[in-house]
Amino acid sequence: MGRAALKKEERHAYLLQMLEENPFLKDDDLAAACNVSISTIRIDRAELGIAEYRERVKKAASGKMNNEKAEMLDLNLYQDGLAVLKTDDNMTFNGTEIIKSQSLYAFAESLALDVIDAKAALVKVANVKYIQEVHKGSRLLAKSKVVRVKENEYIVHVFIKSNMNEVFRGKFSLLVPNNN
Repeated sequence: MGRAALKKEERHAYLLQMLEENPFLKDDDLAAACNVSISTIRIDRAELGIAEYRERVKKAASGKMNNEKAEMLDLNLYQDGLAVLKTDDNMTFNGTEIIKSQSLYAFAESLALDVIDAKAALVKVANVKYIQEVHKGSRLLAKSKVVRVKENEYIVHVFIKSNMNEVFRGKFSLLVPNNN
């Protein structure tokens, strides 16, 4: 038989500690660590005001966690943009210095949204390629370019480099809601 589930107060404290150490933990990881259902974790997150996984990843990539910021170097709305991000421990796989791919994706998606001046957009299609691994402490340079606009749909290419080597590229088809 497995270990007993943590009491609610203990679980809440444990969740906050785990997510402080690694904001990229998914609900199923948290549920397994606390020996409770995924539904219980979702309720706990709601009670604690903890964002869902995607939002935590986007915040990390755009630098809104740990007071670190992705720095926008150049932005020509609806044309192109340039941003830099310094990677850190919050973006790595546990026990390694390798940056998780979702951090690169979130950084790229964030820049794609910035260049089309959208607070929110639906990613209709994302064609991405991870070219080589990135390590903690790397400075990432991302370039974006709007290649097509049709009504409220945009095609944006994003290229991310580390040490002058391309590590990620993506083509995003974005649909911006009319109320954005």
